[in-house]
Amino acid sequence: MAAQRTLGAGRLAGFYALFFMATGVALPFLPGYFEASGFSPSQIGVLLAIGPGCALFMPPIWGQLADRTGRPGLVLAVVSAGAALGYALLALAPTFLAAFGALLIQSLFSSAISTLIDTLALHQVGLGGGSYARLRVFGSVGFVISSMGFGAVVSGYGLATVLVPLGLMTSAALWAATLLARAPREDREGPRPTVRAGFELLRRREVALFLVATALHWIACTPFHGSLALYVRALGFDPLTVSLSAGLAVFTEVVVMWTWPRWSAAIAPRALLMVAFAASSLRWAIMASAESPLVLISAAVLHALTFGAFYLAAVAWMAERTPPSLRATGQALFVAGTFGVGGLVGYVGSGCVFEALGGARLFALAAGLEWLPVLALLSLGAPRRAAAPQATPTE
Repeated sequence: MAAQRTLGAGRLAGFYALFFMATGVALPFLPGYFEASGFSPSQIGVLLAIGPGCALFMPPIWGQLADRTGRPGLVLAVVSAGAALGYALLALAPTFLAAFGALLIQSLFSSAISTLIDTLALHQVGLGGGSYARLRVFGSVGFVISSMGFGAVVSGYGLATVLVPLGLMTSAALWAATLLARAPREDREGPRPTVRAGFELLRRREVALFLVATALHWIACTPFHGSLALYVRALGFDPLTVSLSAGLAVFTEVVVMWTWPRWSAAIAPRALLMVAFAASSLRWAIMASAESPLVLISAAVLHALTFGAFYLAAVAWMAERTPPSLRATGQALFVAGTFGVGGLVGYVGSGCVFEALGGARLFALAAGLEWLPVLALLSLGAPRRAAAPQATPTE
């Protein structure tokens, strides 16, 4: 146990920063790179669906491997190297099929990275104290620095759009291999980490309803992540509106994560999730009726709850209900259900609705949809006490 404490918060924070810096360039700028490469909108849509598609099944597979071996740091190094390989192949891809294959390889590995680093962070907090949120915040800071910095320095969508994430992801892989992979094997209490144990966890009613709620919430969030630029253009607002809205959103997310240890213990994760869903409904309703850029940008303040509080509370909720021996599997189920199922359905659905009904009605539908996860969590009845408080981000 003492040896585990030497892993160090700085090592985890550094990986969070490098990984999300790579994501901060790839996520917003790769669609433009694909367009500049001559791919059609439908082809770009297919490419963007690869990540959520892989997130449906790959996080549980890698999570099971981490739980069975007791070496999540080593598995993290492997998947990080695989993600870097995918970016390298993408830089050499001259055709749509080649880009599809490269992104498929990249996503088969990268879809499990957040699961594994969160598992390491929760274990570190459980052993040595501190705060999961204070570690995760370095990811958000890295994302906004790289995203805004890349946009300010690079004009157009040239090869740098792939080479910069490649360099950052390679650095993350080397960081994991040298500083995280050699962590001693973890001996955890609880059931043996088998596939059957993972399915038994998924079959629990409270876990299933929780995943339904988080998936529905993420479906409602996808119009902001996938259609904001289209909506701003349709309203006739300046493109700067997109940058300011996204920047303010991430800033509020950072504030929530940094201050989380001071106030999170005062509210149960389930209650905080319902507050986040209700606040998100208000946010999408404001965006649906926005008649000025200032109103649209101001709504981004609620991102503090839409993502910041939502993500931390969801990780805490799942950690409380997952035995230590299935910690990576539990977090993988959350990622697969939320960002896999929710992302795939949401991105495809929001694109179709935007084309058929327009952006205002799309966001109005998202506002109404947010009340379904509230009802899902209310159906669980009275909140239960935490089963494994040592693993939650509130410490």
